[in-house]
Amino acid sequence: MDIDELTDLHLQHHINAVNFIESGSGPMVIEVEFSRGGDRKRELIKDDEGRIITCKNIKEGYDICLKAGLHEANLVQIIPDDEVCRSEFADYHKEIMPLKF
Repeated sequence: MDIDELTDLHLQHHINAVNFIESGSGPMVIEVEFSRGGDRKRELIKDDEGRIITCKNIKEGYDICLKAGLHEANLVQIIPDDEVCRSEFADYHKEIMPLKF
């Protein structure tokens, strides 16, 4: 999903949530939860060449959303389990903080 698609979904009132996803080990990405054709979907914001847009800080995320006319998002911080030597998949703990800008 690029910024033009994000703008269109916003104008059509199809966006359920915008999430700034931040993990301790990587850059922040923006996930959009939306409804299309009766289905709920999730997609990351990409540039015109199809590469996922990453943000160094929350201000960059604000700027992207403001271009599309959005003024709300959730900050989702993913904290991985510290146990590296596990034989199964690590559990993730998510903390969500609503933002208005």
